[in-house]
Amino acid sequence: MRKPSIDQSIPQKLETATFAMGCFWSPDAIFGCMEGIFRTRVGYAGGTTENPTYKQLADHIETVQVDFDPQILSFSQLLDFFFDKNTPLREPWKRQYASALFYHDEGQKQQVLQKKEQLEERLEQKVYTELNSYQEFYLAEERHQKYKLQRQPELLEEFRSMYPSFREFIDSTAAARVNGYLYGCGNCERLSSEIESFGLSARGQKILLDTATNAAGLACSKVLKQHS
Repeated sequence: MRKPSIDQSIPQKLETATFAMGCFWSPDAIFGCMEGIFRTRVGYAGGTTENPTYKQLADHIETVQVDFDPQILSFSQLLDFFFDKNTPLREPWKRQYASALFYHDEGQKQQVLQKKEQLEERLEQKVYTELNSYQEFYLAEERHQKYKLQRQPELLEEFRSMYPSFREFIDSTAAARVNGYLYGCGNCERLSSEIESFGLSARGQKILLDTATNAAGLACSKVLKQHS
């Protein structure tokens, strides 16, 4: 089956960023809906044990990793978004849900250090976000990937027919976008402009529009009429 058109125009030069913001289902959806982000995946990082699992996490943290186009969305903008949504002013109640930034190179490191220092100066408080050099990212179990999308059987069936390989499904920009809209991210105008690029049937588009409207409380009546 033909791949979604949005997945056929992915930029060649993408950069990677790795964040921990509590339970990874939510940030996977939020990042997946952001313009400039083309791939998302959830997993475990920050610990010392090898091959952690959800039930045997040891000292690892739930983490989301994204591939983004710095020509559209800068790492600095991602950090601003991270700290806007995740500013812990006390130690985490459980390490699994700790706040953390994993820098991939010296450039990311300097930006991470600067952003956190500026935030602490402005708040006049300590921010409990770990800053770690990126070492290893262990992909989480299939059931945790694109969590909202996997709980829409008809939409999932359409995506799996396009992507029999689960790793290709995880790496699909269309899947990331749809997962985000199902979570309630985005807006009607952008959804209307993108929906044809997701490779969904007319029935699939209707399910997505209905569910996104309910999830976000969006007034998408005009969009619904266009795709009914």
